[in-house]
Amino acid sequence: MDACLLDKWTQDNNSFVKEWKLTDGRIGGNHGVKEKCHKGTLKLLQKIQGVPAVIELLQLELVVAYNTLVFSFNVSTLSDVQHSLTYTLLRALEAIGCQTSSMDPIVLWCVTLKSFSNTSHLSCLHSLLCVQWALWLASCQIESIRHLLRDVTQEEVTASSQDLRTVIQKLRLSDKENSNLLVAVTAREFEDLLPICTILLEGLENITQENYSAALVAFLQAASLPAPRTLLAQVHTLTGFAFAKLDQPQSSLQSYRKALEVDFGCHSALYQSALVYRQLKNTQAEIEALRLLHSALVQHTEELTVNTRVMIISPDVLLSSKCKDSIMAVPCPQLILHSLACTCVLEDRILEAVELYLDLMSSLQSDITQPVCTEADVSLPRVPVVYLEAAFTLLRAKRMWDVITVCEEVITKTMNLIPERLVLDLSEEHLLFSMEGSSKSRKHERLEYVLWAAAAYYLQGLAYCKMKDTKESVANFTRSLNWLAKVSIKSTGTLVGDQGDCEVLKTLKRLRGLALAGRGISFMERGQLKEALRDLKLSLQSITELQVIKFGLVEVYRRLGRQEEAKVCWRESQSSSEAVSSGNLPLYLQTFPEVSLCFDINDLKKAMEDTFQRRGVLT
Repeated sequence: MDACLLDKWTQDNNSFVKEWKLTDGRIGGNHGVKEKCHKGTLKLLQKIQGVPAVIELLQLELVVAYNTLVFSFNVSTLSDVQHSLTYTLLRALEAIGCQTSSMDPIVLWCVTLKSFSNTSHLSCLHSLLCVQWALWLASCQIESIRHLLRDVTQEEVTASSQDLRTVIQKLRLSDKENSNLLVAVTAREFEDLLPICTILLEGLENITQENYSAALVAFLQAASLPAPRTLLAQVHTLTGFAFAKLDQPQSSLQSYRKALEVDFGCHSALYQSALVYRQLKNTQAEIEALRLLHSALVQHTEELTVNTRVMIISPDVLLSSKCKDSIMAVPCPQLILHSLACTCVLEDRILEAVELYLDLMSSLQSDITQPVCTEADVSLPRVPVVYLEAAFTLLRAKRMWDVITVCEEVITKTMNLIPERLVLDLSEEHLLFSMEGSSKSRKHERLEYVLWAAAAYYLQGLAYCKMKDTKESVANFTRSLNWLAKVSIKSTGTLVGDQGDCEVLKTLKRLRGLALAGRGISFMERGQLKEALRDLKLSLQSITELQVIKFGLVEVYRRLGRQEEAKVCWRESQSSSEAVSSGNLPLYLQTFPEVSLCFDINDLKKAMEDTFQRRGVLT
């Protein structure tokens, strides 16, 4: 072998490694450097493997192959890396005149390590063995890892931390580098990642199988091993998740706290802790966690453009488990804002909710009719829904003109998308809409447009009613009802309300009842008592147990001088719900007395108490 050519190839290998190490650890875009080093070492390896395999060249070939494979992670596919590794092992055996008929990686490794035992090439092969281990980790082949380690060490191997530490020691991995042949990452650096990642993979498989106790044991073992700071924070987060699944919320919160102490950039720990607080009904703590998470996410997004570091072997590459990705996933900042806003509304923290919704709307710059993508499994509601929820919150904050403005935005964006008539067919197994030239999903979307436009007019009607502009409130409630009337029901004796599995229809029915109630109360305030009585009675057909509607009926009966009917209705109202709240119904259609009534409920209560007392009847 030409000594000059060997020296040149050695210098080329070293130059690529030095170039990488000059950028490794720096904050900034070193991804391009990694790709450059990969291309350079790959081209060099192709040159070396272009000549016959000989023992004099073997150490250089193994080192260059090792560097190339290390640089290949996140650059090449795992199958390409495995193919290159297998070919390198076959050439190593060829160089010493040994052959094998099996291409099975485990068999090939056993033959190779046995053939090179007690040789100077064994340390290079151990480094390549770490690459094989990493490949199987990245492809979640934990059984292959166990079989290989068992065959190499001649011992039974489980995923326990003690077993893996023993295996590492038996492999005699060395952190000593040949000064003449540089490597991008030493085998000893692999030692910090492979055992802990293997144990984590075992735990994640147990999570997938819902064996949370075994998963917890694995995660606790992993926490005792040395690991990079970010990976250790993930270990604590996974531990907290297992505790939560085992109904141990306090232990779960302690684990999440440890994760944040190790790495405050572990957003998953903040998000998971917020979910635990929600389960515990600790709303204040949930809100604080979500606020911290939102701030951290916004800051993280800003820093990503300038503070990106590419690790040569990332733990995230070695642990590409879908289970882990699901647990560690964090919603986008918009979804966090939305969750915060909804929580504040339901907890009567209205002023906070208003500010959150205003921030959320300002961040939604896309077309109001388009969906918004998120990073987590939970999706943000459609933008019109967010606007309607914001309008409802503004209504509770008594910012009536803001309500009208926000709702007008929804109306403007949706009304031109609604056809003149929608026919809903309930006679088939699934709901089908008889509009030509449209897919089922498109037809369903148009039905939602009707809902949004009608809801916007309904909320505007409430706002005008609160401002005592009953003429405009009647007009807007009527517009809401007119939009709902565009939906025609085609069925064979089946009522809309009987379709319990169709949430859209239930929502339309509720909205019709609320719009009728709103218009009835507006008619009452205008002195049109017969029209008010008609609408309120029709409203009760859609929403039978809503207290605010019955309060309105009581007031109408009183003004009509029909005291006996007023008393009967009052008694019925005392057994009804003050606010009907359902997770299946939109937030913007929830009802609260201060929102739905335009007259003083306290005056009505006092009047009815006086009526019963005069008759000697206690309520």
